[in-house]
Amino acid sequence: MSGSEPARRLCVAVASEQALVADAVRASLGSRDFQAATVRWPGEQLVSPRRAATHDGYDVGLLISDLDRWARLRAASLLISQVRLPWVVLTAAPHGPMWGAALEAGAKIVLPSSTSFDEVCEVVLGVARGCVTTAPPERERLIGQWNELLERRELVGQRVQSLTPREHEVLTMLYAGDPVARIAQLLEVSPATVRSQVKAVLRKLHVNTQLGAVAALGDLLALEAMDSLGSLDSLDSLESMELRA
Repeated sequence: MSGSEPARRLCVAVASEQALVADAVRASLGSRDFQAATVRWPGEQLVSPRRAATHDGYDVGLLISDLDRWARLRAASLLISQVRLPWVVLTAAPHGPMWGAALEAGAKIVLPSSTSFDEVCEVVLGVARGCVTTAPPERERLIGQWNELLERRELVGQRVQSLTPREHEVLTMLYAGDPVARIAQLLEVSPATVRSQVKAVLRKLHVNTQLGAVAALGDLLALEAMDSLGSLDSLDSLESMELRA
């Protein structure tokens, strides 16, 4: 009988905004001979941590999140950047900017939620061993998409804010599908006045058509919808995170 010690099981920290999901994944990993624990997901009323957290003895992190709200995205980014582990992110977010946000925070690789559990286990093992990561060109491209999204959000917001109250009202009515004649009727002004206001809207939004103006407002509303579900600046310290085996 050999006197050598058995190989140490790979230790995985599992994080998700859905506690039941984290617990289920932890249990499944345990059945595959991983040692796993769950990381407490930051709450909705949190602020940025002052220092990075470490979890001695854990080799890799697995984060599962839809990344569909600013609060979730911010919490995921804080976990990745503040808990010093190589992170694998599993998400339902479309391949694009939100993946870039996770990579910019420091994740090694992002996988779609359609990835089989066998594949997830293989990637987790590869990341822990340092032999699996996102290719630099793909990482750079996705991070670029994320930064472009942030820039567009700020730019479109500034342009919409530059509209006068009446111009904003006209834009909102165009977005609702009202033609110029109907807008004039509802606002009790002449069609010529509405057309003049539409021209001012196009100029301030830097677009050439009413369709472009409507699309710009649609982009802003979509981004504000994420904001209303949780601000990127509304998260707390991660210093008290706990691991549950």
